[in-house]
Amino acid sequence: MFCPNCGSRNADGVKFCANCGKDLTPAAAPQTAPAPMQTPPPAPAPVQPVAPIQPVAPVQQVAPAANPAPQAAPIVAMPQQKTNVLCIVGFIGSLVSILLGGTTSIIFLILSIIGLIAAGKKNEKGKGQAIAGIIISAVLVVVWIVALIYGFSSAREYRRNYVDRTRATTTTEYETTRRTTRETTEDTEATTEETTKETPSETSASESKSGLYLTSIGNDKTGTVPLSSGKWVTFLEAGGFSNDVVEHEQAKEMSTGSIIGLFVLNVNYSAEDLAKSQMYSMEQAGAQKVTGAKVKLGGYDAIQCYGTYPDGMILVVWFFKGDDGLMRKITVEFPANNTNAFYIVENGYKLDR
Repeated sequence: MFCPNCGSRNADGVKFCANCGKDLTPAAAPQTAPAPMQTPPPAPAPVQPVAPIQPVAPVQQVAPAANPAPQAAPIVAMPQQKTNVLCIVGFIGSLVSILLGGTTSIIFLILSIIGLIAAGKKNEKGKGQAIAGIIISAVLVVVWIVALIYGFSSAREYRRNYVDRTRATTTTEYETTRRTTRETTEDTEATTEETTKETPSETSASESKSGLYLTSIGNDKTGTVPLSSGKWVTFLEAGGFSNDVVEHEQAKEMSTGSIIGLFVLNVNYSAEDLAKSQMYSMEQAGAQKVTGAKVKLGGYDAIQCYGTYPDGMILVVWFFKGDDGLMRKITVEFPANNTNAFYIVENGYKLDR
């Protein structure tokens, strides 16, 4: 028999090929399994008609871009930011403050600042409203401060003017009273002068010794003025003085009608304020050419004011504060054609320090 593998001839009955060793044993015939029973196939389902297929347009091939666009990152939902309540309250409150005239602006300015700081720390919304509230409230606060300063200044000025007017009215009444007193005492002085003429006297010194005429006026409080010339007698105001006058001395020269007055005042006003009030009252009383100046009197820095009245009398007044803190008012009234009394006061007044 021949080997089915290599084709070599081998003796009949050998099991393996002598050349290649192939198994030459014939294979057993396969047993056939009984055929299974055939069951009739189910009836085919009715076929639905199919719509005709539309031709599809050919897809155009697009060449890839040289630099392809980067793919967008996936969108992640972020948590929604909260709005700071103080920012909103501060902004709305600043608008309300405008309607209220700025009276509450300082409160909402503080709330807006706190809200802005809190919104920045917590990363909350409302910073724009807070900044707007700060700006509006700050402007209103500045306006209020300016208004208060102006109001206080106006009130102080009104009070000063009121005091000046009141003092000027009182001074005017005093000036009127003094002039009325001078006119009503003319007869008394004339009688005194006639009596003096009838009294025998050898010299002016003897007249002074007999007490008819004064040689000086004043005391330690008012200061003193030596009456070196003229016939001076004690002069009294018929209307009296205000409570501000704590001490006073007055004298009148018989021949010229000049009057010297030394006063101590307990007031809280400066010499400048008193001088302004005096000049105002002089103008109200009809004085002309009313003027003020800074001068020296008895070694003290004084404010002097003077003016000429329609009857030809000149009034000069000095104001200064003494070392004891009290205000001094020195006055001299004299006719324009006889200035002797003025120089007696200007050169002779003395107040011991």
